[in-house]
Amino acid sequence: MNDQALPQERDLPAGHHAVRRVHLMQAIAAPAPRRTTRRRILIGGLATAGLATGVAALIIAPGAKVGSNQPAPTTTFGSDQPIALMGATEVFTQAAKAASAQPDLKPRPDQFVYTESRNRQASLPGQPGGAIKRKVWLSADGTHAGLLDQQGSPNTMRLWLCDNQHQVKTGKDKLPPPVDLKNPPRDCANTPAYNKNLPTDPTLMRKWLYRNSMGGNPPDVQAFRTVGDTIRESYIAPKALSAMFTAAAKIPGVTVTRNAVDSAGRKGIAVGQTWNGLRQELIFAPKTYQLLGEREVFSNDHSFKPSGGKPSEPSTGGPKVKEGTVLYTSATLQTAVVDKAGQPPTK
Repeated sequence: MNDQALPQERDLPAGHHAVRRVHLMQAIAAPAPRRTTRRRILIGGLATAGLATGVAALIIAPGAKVGSNQPAPTTTFGSDQPIALMGATEVFTQAAKAASAQPDLKPRPDQFVYTESRNRQASLPGQPGGAIKRKVWLSADGTHAGLLDQQGSPNTMRLWLCDNQHQVKTGKDKLPPPVDLKNPPRDCANTPAYNKNLPTDPTLMRKWLYRNSMGGNPPDVQAFRTVGDTIRESYIAPKALSAMFTAAAKIPGVTVTRNAVDSAGRKGIAVGQTWNGLRQELIFAPKTYQLLGEREVFSNDHSFKPSGGKPSEPSTGGPKVKEGTVLYTSATLQTAVVDKAGQPPTK
C-alpha cells in the first residue's frame, strides 16, 4: 500500500475532526454546539436490562478488505461467534431485528443516559494520539449539566458539560474547577440524550436522516454520518433504532468491512461508507448484531459517486498516512439510564 496524504477536512461536517482530536482526545474543555458531534459512541442493540432503586442498566458482554460489498467469509473468534456470510443490507437488517427485540427503558426527563467507552486515536505527525477511558452522563431532556470523567492519554479530567456555554468556568491555570456533584452548574442547555419523537417507520426515518443532516457533504454521505451522530452517547428507543438501521440499509455507497476490530479488541462486521479519503464505519457483533462501536479508516477509494455533491478527490497536503490506516476507533462497554450525574449504574 502506498503512502498517501491525510485528507483535508473541508468536506467533513463542521467541527467533526476538531471535536474528536481536541474535545475528546485532548482537553475536551469546549463542548460542541447543538449537534451530537461531542459524542463519540453508543451501543445499538443492547443485551440485558435490570431495574434497581430507580436505575435501569444495560451491559454489553465482550463479544478484509476495506469497503468490500461482497459477503464476509465465515470466521470464528472468541468461542462460538462466527462472522456470517452477508452484505451491508443483511447486516443492517439483522441489526434492526436485534434492536426491535430489546426492552424500552423509557428514560424520564429528569434522568441521565450513562455511557462508558474506550477510544483510541492514531498518532500522526503533529497530531498526538492515544487511548482514553471515557464515562459520560448526559441529561435525558437536555436541561441539566452533563458530566464527563475521562482517563488516559493525553489528558485525564473530570468536568461538567454545558453546550450553551463556551466552557464551564475555569479556575487558576485555566483548569476546570473540581466537580461538586451536590452543586452542578445551573442554566445548562444540552442536546437531549433521549429523543422520544424519533420516527419508528423506516420510510419516515430515512426522510428524517436526510432532513436532519448537518455538514457540507453530499446528502447520501451526510445521512449515513447522521446515523452515528444520532445514536452516539444517546438512548434510542428500540423501535426507532430498528427503523434507523432499516433506513440506513438503503443509503447508497454502504459496504461491508471484513473482521473489523473495535478499541476493546472485539471483532465484528463493519458497515461503512467511503468519501474523500475517510471511511466511516459502524461495527456490529457477528452473532447478536449489537452495535459495538465505530471506526474511521483512511482510504483513497473514490469509486462511490453520491448524487448532489462534488466528486470525491484524492487529498493533498497534510501528514502522510498509509492506505487502510485506522485513524480512530471506539468501543461502547456499557449504556444505562441513571437518576443523577455521577451515579454509577447497576452492574
